[in-house]
Amino acid sequence: MITLPTDPAKDNLLIKAVELSGVGKRYHLERGVNAGIQDIWALKGVSFDIYKGQVAGIIGRNGAGKTTLLNIIAKVLTPTEGEVLINGRALGLFNLGVGFQDELTGRENIFLNGAILGAAKKEIESKLGAITEFSELGDFINMPLGAYSQGMRLRLGFSVIANLDFDILVIDEVLAVGDALFQNKCFERLIEFRRLGKTLIISTQAMDLIERLCDKVLLLDHGSLLLSGGVSEGINKYRNLLNTEKFFVGLPEQKKPALVYNTKKWADNISDWGKRFGGKEILIDSVEFEDKRGTKTNQIKTLDPLKIRVFFTIRDKAENPHFGVAIFRSEGVYCYGPNTEMDGYVIPELKPGRGYFTLDYSKILLAPGDYKVSIAVWDKNESLAFDHYYGYYDLVVTGPDDNNGKELLNLPFEIGYPGACCNFLSLFSNRKNRAEVNPDLLADRFGKIINNESIAIDSVKFLGRDEIRKDTFMTNERVKFVIDLNYAKPASKGLYLWLGIYRDDGICCQGVTAPLNNRKACSILFPRFSLLPGQYAVSAGVWDTLKRDFIACHHGAYQFKMVFDRRDHGTVYMDHKWKWEAS
Repeated sequence: MITLPTDPAKDNLLIKAVELSGVGKRYHLERGVNAGIQDIWALKGVSFDIYKGQVAGIIGRNGAGKTTLLNIIAKVLTPTEGEVLINGRALGLFNLGVGFQDELTGRENIFLNGAILGAAKKEIESKLGAITEFSELGDFINMPLGAYSQGMRLRLGFSVIANLDFDILVIDEVLAVGDALFQNKCFERLIEFRRLGKTLIISTQAMDLIERLCDKVLLLDHGSLLLSGGVSEGINKYRNLLNTEKFFVGLPEQKKPALVYNTKKWADNISDWGKRFGGKEILIDSVEFEDKRGTKTNQIKTLDPLKIRVFFTIRDKAENPHFGVAIFRSEGVYCYGPNTEMDGYVIPELKPGRGYFTLDYSKILLAPGDYKVSIAVWDKNESLAFDHYYGYYDLVVTGPDDNNGKELLNLPFEIGYPGACCNFLSLFSNRKNRAEVNPDLLADRFGKIINNESIAIDSVKFLGRDEIRKDTFMTNERVKFVIDLNYAKPASKGLYLWLGIYRDDGICCQGVTAPLNNRKACSILFPRFSLLPGQYAVSAGVWDTLKRDFIACHHGAYQFKMVFDRRDHGTVYMDHKWKWEAS
């Protein structure tokens, strides 16, 4: 729930916007020719006040009388008994696009819909530009409505209501409008109405929306008002009501496993990068990237630390917020997106004032390349951000070689040669001294096994802790890949072993090369294998530096799984720490 600087009920601004006294609504139900007519009371004895500038949430089960009550407040229905006083112009938003005609254009339907809502033609003409701009329909506004998708119709319907003048807006379960970004835009407009002192009356089953937006709750059940009071009290009483009157249907829900087996791997819509959205109760003022020396820069060396510092202003008290940062590669691959909620931190509330938060990565495990960063302050359920800069900031990861976007990660590893007189191990964490292997040549060979007359790949084994062979690993576990080779005759010089690790959608996570020199086995050890949950494939190949091609390759022939005991978004887990302060 958010609280504006002035709460009308608390600051003695006791101007009633809506007043109901003993309101009831009766319907006559015919039960058959011989059974006669029975009276059904949809509402009975309902009394409450809503003050100007308040946002009231009406909650209750299906059939509780919520829609009937809203229609009475909006003057669509007349009560059978009791008194209803409405102070100001009330608009009802019950069915987006009511009265729309398919043969008319979007522009013509704006006038038709506005007239049905009670707006004069002159008012609609003055608001026409704002309505069409808000709808984001572009040239479709001049096309017949029959060519519109359902989402486009919803956009047009909400755009009309969102730009007309009113004192009281009554809304009934119509907030899921179009795509996610437009839903966010609609929610922002409701918060703007609230900030302007409009009176909103909302009915929804989305308790997170009630918590976020409302000052008070009206709980209905079987046509009676059970409670008119605080948001938390109302929601708790509603949940208790649901729990006490449940009945068992079907099999009991199975307990979900503790382990996470998959996670989000792509950005939702990169065409929206660079946009900002949110309710604006909290405003992100500035964002700074710092390297290991504390220098402000958006260029960070691979495997170096990175600090992200975010300054914000809290305009309205916000309960249960959390902070989030997400890094994407330029084409939308989700690299990593931690937030304070998934990391187990609880932020009960932020009061009006200023603050900041920092996210410290101990080591950036990304390969050289161009990346986009999202910064957000989210509400409790991530239904709508308080403020969100989506794919807004540029981050450049630099390194000793040109990655050309072929690999996503730079996980430290060690190379060993089992069975050699000296079990030589060497840390290849800086990506230097690598053969110029070109995995693009394997594009049409996925799933194929190709060997050479002089050398063949016998097997690729996955080893976990205690050198135990397996194919499922925990994120951050020690993992070793062992590749066994078979030489029919001494191989030519200039051969390198290449190991490629791929996500199941074809994204190359990392490649490793090692000189062979007629060795019969090679191991690649990742002391801390930080891949996040999901399915992965391994390729092994022998690269000939003279021919500049693979002479043997098992491309994507071996699969393994990653699991984790916590939620996270992206491809790689990167150690990090949060810090925040607000005053």
